[in-house]
Amino acid sequence: MAAWSSGGLRRLLPRALMLALSLLLLLQLLVILIVPRTSSGLAEQPVFTVISIKGAGESPHSAAAVSTAGRVVRGLESGPAALWAEDESAGVGAYEEENELNSHQVTDRELVLQPWASGQPSFSAEVERLTQFITTPQVNCSRWLGSDGSRPVGEGSETLCIHDWMKANACVAYSFSLDGKDTVFLDSTLSTGCEVHRFDPSRRPRQPSGSGLGSIQHHQAWLDWRHPRGRSHRGGLGAMPRRLMDIMDSLGHRTVDVLRADLESAEWRVLESWVKDGTLRKINQLIVTIHLQWAGFEVGGAEVEVVRFWYSVLSALHNSGFRLTHSSYGRGHTVLRHELPDTHSSYTLSWVRMN
Repeated sequence: MAAWSSGGLRRLLPRALMLALSLLLLLQLLVILIVPRTSSGLAEQPVFTVISIKGAGESPHSAAAVSTAGRVVRGLESGPAALWAEDESAGVGAYEEENELNSHQVTDRELVLQPWASGQPSFSAEVERLTQFITTPQVNCSRWLGSDGSRPVGEGSETLCIHDWMKANACVAYSFSLDGKDTVFLDSTLSTGCEVHRFDPSRRPRQPSGSGLGSIQHHQAWLDWRHPRGRSHRGGLGAMPRRLMDIMDSLGHRTVDVLRADLESAEWRVLESWVKDGTLRKINQLIVTIHLQWAGFEVGGAEVEVVRFWYSVLSALHNSGFRLTHSSYGRGHTVLRHELPDTHSSYTLSWVRMN
């Protein structure tokens, strides 16, 4: 009986070892399948970061107003608001990560927020300072296009200062506008013999058009302040929103002599991006329409902070060498939902680079 037990144990031992080994292999396989792999231990970071200016004194009421305005504009059936909304929904990989930008982007300077107009937050004081700044010309233009004197023709928004232009030199003009609101500007720049490029994403691209004085190159590309992935290809703009420097590179332009922009409330982030990446140095004359009805795309914060941000952006243009030569106002008197009889809802500002 003892001999049988000893022999039986010897025969069962190899089988037990094989079973134990099989169980260990199965356990290892389960661990591999269940535990997630990590590439380098780095936490995932958001691909797109919304920029906003928020202070400790921001009230839920003001933040809700900015959010509501954004939803109203994005609800339009056409225009740049819909285009930017579509661009954001195209996928989170459409724009570079913020940390990736910081690793290889060399910026010109950071936007400096100006001190409070009255030494402390005051909406009325900020609006008064902004209004005075954008309605007071800083230099006099000696020659306006179509005028024999030192004053622009009429009081319209299409005022082109040509006191330092030389007909012997070729000039380049860009116009960013929707629905044909830049007709006067296009005719004016064509009359000077400029190479004119018109950007309007709301219309299908057309063949070059114009009079015997020149032709207009039509593009569906639109301005953006964000950084798309990849590099622009010379001659291939397409319809995707792009930064100005990418558009200029695609068209082979080192500078733009005169640029007109009516960006439907995206002008604040676009101008800020030009301050940061040095694009302002590539523009000699700037005609831009600013909108004050709501904060603007990706601009948030309390109302008083928004107005100070607007003033800081325009002050950065001055610090970059631009001087205001002409200002005209549009319809309405609404500033961030406030009806202000002495201030208008929009202004078209003409700036000339002095240095």
